[in-house]
Formats: sequence, C-alpha cells, structure tokens
Amino acid sequence: MEFFALCEHHALPFHGHAYIGYIAHENIIGISKLTRLVRLFARRFTVQERIGVEIADELVRLLQPHGVAVHLNATHLCTQMRGVREGHSRTLTSFWRGNYEDDTQLRTEFLQAVQVNQNTH
Repeated sequence: MEFFALCEHHALPFHGHAYIGYIAHENIIGISKLTRLVRLFARRFTVQERIGVEIADELVRLLQPHGVAVHLNATHLCTQMRGVREGHSRTLTSFWRGNYEDDTQLRTEFLQAVQVNQNTH
C-alpha cells in the first residue's frame, strides 16, 4: 500500500510502501480497510517508526490476531534536500507482534514475500 506523510522533524514529505501481514484468529479485515488504516496514521505529522507501531498495535486491538507483521519502505525528502543530500536512500522498518515476535521462520517468510513484491514493481 502506498503512503505519503510529513516528517515531524523537518516538515518535509516522505513516501513509500507499507506491507502488512497478519495471522487471523477469529476476525479478518478487507484489503481496502488495511489501506485506510495505513493512510489514517500517515496523514499527520509523524515519523516512519510511529506509523509502523500504530498500524501494528491497531491491528492487534481490532482483530486480536495470532500475529501481525508491518514493514515500511520509504524515501525521505529530508535526506535528499538537506544534510547529506542522498538521492537514492530508502529507510526500511519492520514491526512484529504476537507469533511474528517469537518465530524467526514467520518473519523470514514475511520478509521474503515483501522482497518478491518489491522486485515486481
């Protein structure tokens, strides 16, 4: 899911993609609702790490799943326009809840699926 946000440190935009996985318990959520959830937390002044934590924690609250995985891959204009002026850098952050915290194999499978998805775009 694509997202756009404003960095609370520099008031400059950052944008990227969110990848979400969860192991359902009794409830599931539609893909469009996942997109809305990502955009809800990305639309305010924030930092990438907070977006990931908020998405993961809200999915746990709403669905009570066995596990949640959130991976964010973003480009920050602050690194391109000021300071180091790095034109092609990306920031990757991952957040784990439930079974994903305890099971290395689950995390590996999720990140492999993210990698496949990134390579197809």
